[in-house]
Amino acid sequence: MIPWLDIRNLEFSRNERTILESISLGIFPGDLTLLTGHNGSGKTTLLRIMAGLLQPDAGLFSLQGKTQSNWRRSRNLLRKNVCYLHQRPYLFDGSVFDNVSYGLQRRKIDKRRIQSLVMDALANASLEHLSGRNSRELSGGEQQRVAIVRAQVLKPRLMLLDEPLANMDKQSRRQCLSMINQLHREQVSVIFTSHDPQQGELNISRHLHLYQGTLSLKKNPSSLVRTRA
Repeated sequence: MIPWLDIRNLEFSRNERTILESISLGIFPGDLTLLTGHNGSGKTTLLRIMAGLLQPDAGLFSLQGKTQSNWRRSRNLLRKNVCYLHQRPYLFDGSVFDNVSYGLQRRKIDKRRIQSLVMDALANASLEHLSGRNSRELSGGEQQRVAIVRAQVLKPRLMLLDEPLANMDKQSRRQCLSMINQLHREQVSVIFTSHDPQQGELNISRHLHLYQGTLSLKKNPSSLVRTRA
């Protein structure tokens, strides 16, 4: 089986410091990947490159088995298929509904269809009661969940979540984990970063660790997480 996204020999340096070295990574539909590493190890840099937001020094990108010849072409395809969520996602000053519907409006989807898609997505995340609330009034955990819904409704092939569980209380953390598992069930590929390998009830496919610019596979991911029944 060919990965829908295949990255080979990725290199990135800044101020004469090597941050990523010879990174190769294949992404299959429904992969749920935990990416760990110390502060400054390059986790966010890797995610930003995969989202098409940062140009690497070198590397080949293949999408659906077709290798792209240049960064501009790779970047455009990555931005079309990948959603990247920062630890503190930006929500503009408006209602939750307006935030979630924004990307759909940019795609010029029919207003009735947008209404249905947004409300269904919010209901699936148990957030429909917040649809009319101003996003600036939400808790940190609620903002993170709304940001995930806003990305999810666009049907990306890959979701990149940078420390999505940081600074969450226990209930918000549980709800966010449930949303990540739902993405996995919908065959959306997910990579999420964390300092903590103990990620509760996530159905993790693999655990990758970034150290001194290189990526390694941790064995037996089931020993690091409790798989949901």
